[in-house]
Amino acid sequence: MSRAAIALCLVLAPQISRAAEPVSSAELVKTAQAVFKDLKTATLENGLRVYLLPVKGSPTVSVMVAYKVGSADEEKDQTGLSHYLEHLMFKGTEKLMPGDIDRATQRNGGRNNAYTSEDMTVYHFDFAADRWQSALDIEADRMRNIRIDAKHEFQQEKGAVISELNGNEDQPGDLEYKAVLAMLWPKESPYSHPVIGQREHVQAATAEVIKRHYDKWYHPNNAALVIAGGFDAAETMAKVKTMFGAIPKGDLPKRKVPTYFKDRDGPARKEFESKFDQPRMVMGFNTVAVGTAEDPILDVVQYVLADGKTSRLYRKLVEDERVASSVDAGNYAGRYPGWFSVSLDLLKGKDRKQTEEMVLAELEKLATEPVSDEELARARKKLLARFVFSRESVHNLADAVARTSTYPDGDDVAKFFGDYLDRIAKVNKADVQRVAKEYLGRKKACIVWSVPKDDPKEKDAEKKDAEKGGGKRAGAAGPAKPLAARAADKPAGGPATFSLTDAKRTVLPNGMTVILLEDHKLPVVVGAVSVNDVGLREPADKNGVAALVGGLLEEGTDKHTGKQISALIEDTGGSLSLGGSGGSFKVLTPDTDLALGLLFECLQAPSFPAEAFARQKEQQLAAIDDAATQPQSLASETFQALVYGKHPYGRPGHGTRETVEKLTADDCRAFHKLAFAPNFTTVALVGDFKADEMLKRIEALTKEWKKSDAGKPAVEAPPKGTVVVEKIISDPTAAQVHVFIGQLGITRDNPDYYKLLVMDNVLGTGPGFTDRLSATLRDRQGLAYTVRATIASGAGTQPGTFTGYIGTFPEKYLDVRHGFLREFNRIRDEAPSKEEVEDAKKYLLGSLPFRFTTTSSVADQLLAAEKYGLGFDFLEKYKKEVASVTPADVQGVAKKYLDPKTLTIVVVGAIDKDGKPLGKK
Repeated sequence: MSRAAIALCLVLAPQISRAAEPVSSAELVKTAQAVFKDLKTATLENGLRVYLLPVKGSPTVSVMVAYKVGSADEEKDQTGLSHYLEHLMFKGTEKLMPGDIDRATQRNGGRNNAYTSEDMTVYHFDFAADRWQSALDIEADRMRNIRIDAKHEFQQEKGAVISELNGNEDQPGDLEYKAVLAMLWPKESPYSHPVIGQREHVQAATAEVIKRHYDKWYHPNNAALVIAGGFDAAETMAKVKTMFGAIPKGDLPKRKVPTYFKDRDGPARKEFESKFDQPRMVMGFNTVAVGTAEDPILDVVQYVLADGKTSRLYRKLVEDERVASSVDAGNYAGRYPGWFSVSLDLLKGKDRKQTEEMVLAELEKLATEPVSDEELARARKKLLARFVFSRESVHNLADAVARTSTYPDGDDVAKFFGDYLDRIAKVNKADVQRVAKEYLGRKKACIVWSVPKDDPKEKDAEKKDAEKGGGKRAGAAGPAKPLAARAADKPAGGPATFSLTDAKRTVLPNGMTVILLEDHKLPVVVGAVSVNDVGLREPADKNGVAALVGGLLEEGTDKHTGKQISALIEDTGGSLSLGGSGGSFKVLTPDTDLALGLLFECLQAPSFPAEAFARQKEQQLAAIDDAATQPQSLASETFQALVYGKHPYGRPGHGTRETVEKLTADDCRAFHKLAFAPNFTTVALVGDFKADEMLKRIEALTKEWKKSDAGKPAVEAPPKGTVVVEKIISDPTAAQVHVFIGQLGITRDNPDYYKLLVMDNVLGTGPGFTDRLSATLRDRQGLAYTVRATIASGAGTQPGTFTGYIGTFPEKYLDVRHGFLREFNRIRDEAPSKEEVEDAKKYLLGSLPFRFTTTSSVADQLLAAEKYGLGFDFLEKYKKEVASVTPADVQGVAKKYLDPKTLTIVVVGAIDKDGKPLGKK
């Protein structure tokens, strides 16, 4: 998807039909363009562009600064500087010392983060609307006053950056993405290297080199300040001018000039051995810059090819030919001409050459034959509807503005998006055909395959190629998004506050619980369904059947085939997703009846067709095998197994190869009948509807769904640990050592829950790097990119776990192990400071608005309140309980629930049984 599109995405009878009056593309364009009607812009004398987007009633505010500099602006012998600098921007100035930015954010209940791409670096803060202005102080200070030296932990942060790089390489797709970039562009071209940089360059980076990069680009005339949410625009503009106006503009260097390979006479290829179990492919094509006429057409092409189950490549490769477990496509247009990707995960033993030819044939067909009316309309509707959905989040709105401000001709954000949306609505068949022919031809393809060493098909291919005098082939995954982020998850703001006490709860005659909450600010409706105890009802000898049933729920019913279901929902531009514990949908208001009908049809009457059963089973087996070769997944599953023993939570969610291979369609039917019943089910709907009418619709749709007489499932209790259990699994291919450390946890109704929530924040879940583990192991010692520890987040109807995790260097495992134990003992042996606890409480209370920023998040909160018996007024209890926690309480629960003498430790990585790096004595 192009950067423009990335910025955007962001009484019924029991008979399914389309909405009587579907929303037209023209109406959607008009609704979407209204997103920026209140956007106010100004350019200060120093060149800083200011964008203010007030959103009436928003409980949050997002503040972003976007610098027009990224990896494309780096020298080829100094790659990764922009991303490294992004990390260092949180280390401080003369006024701000390491940790100060995170502590200021924590005390105001906010969130901060940043990300770097090829063309930009964007910093963001999200706060409640009554406490956001501290973000301006920080951004004004660090725009020109950043310090990069030993005092500000330059060298320690290098360890975190290298750890991030290593962690990426332990995930499928990263190496394939890096390989294809070098094939698409000559070495000297701006986009030929990964955003995170080359390992040797990051390791060799000096403070002086990165400071020069900062001094080149970090100036107000190369930046945009974006504020969106609940604030007063006039007051804010005056404050911005006062705080930022005096910062002098800088002399900016000339931009790089892109270079390209000469026209190819055939596909360029690369193959390498993969350490993962599935072969993977990424195919790339040079394309266009963002904002060009072809850019929105390529977004439509992306949706036609690989968005959803109706897309051409999904139908061909996943459903019809059953050669791939997943397929994806992306339009990555940038400041310079970018690229288009097609990627897939191949099922083991399938023919790579034939699969590759299928992809190329679909691309050629797109270039030679017009797309159907249905395909074109569906792709346009999806793009436009998802833009409307993105209006819910002020964070997403701010991010859309911030990104666009860095594009060529992107200063006028409202015009840029207005033009983009108009172009999407006007894309026609000839446009799609022309652009596919121009950019996605066979001769222009760059193809990377990565193949596991023991892949049987690889051996067959080698033999055949040798007989023909040919060379080897290999297999790979889809490209990682061309984006390096400071943390995995980006926070989201939102446009409205909700009173959960306005929700209406009803138990239907069949036992199903229905929760309805009206919200008419947007023409959007979200439904979320939770089916209780599905995993607990799964027999041990049929481990994996719950996941298999979940995957088959939308593959066909007594009324519709799987293809019909996916076409019906995707034609609305909305989404429907089902799984082993329920499902959800999100649609525009006129499509509510359709989505609601499909949701309950799939939950009540799946048909488990033979073809879909075989396909889903094959994909599940492939996922099981592949997870076993991913070190973090292997460590996590092993940890769960040791902590839970014979309890169902000790078994892998997808099952084992042994159990899944034996499953039949009849097993799925029997398990569905056992586990899916209305009296086990809660449905929450939030959005643009009338509650009384909606209740009648739901009751009509589910009146034939019979309740079950089955009671709560009986499960074996998890074992109580008595000694330290340490299991080391040596994996010489792992780039990182992945460590899970912890023990059995608590249930959500535990009276100590809120005290443990505060303890978590002090110990291992504080925002930024405010918690003890992050501050020591990550921030001060540079031993990791990711470290955490939590007990409250795993609490459910069954006991969760207390779990710590870190990804570190092989030579640092013993240091990390000692660091965890030291912090566990410290929080048990001495009460945390009053300041630590007060800061944790401020964050937990101040960040509450972020739980209610979208209709989807509100629906999730309603389901949780019902599942755990919290009541819809649980926020008042939450505030009271958290506010009353004392340092003595934190120490008390740490002593009670954290026992270093009974920990379970699981480690997977390139270390030996003694915890030392492989090959070293």
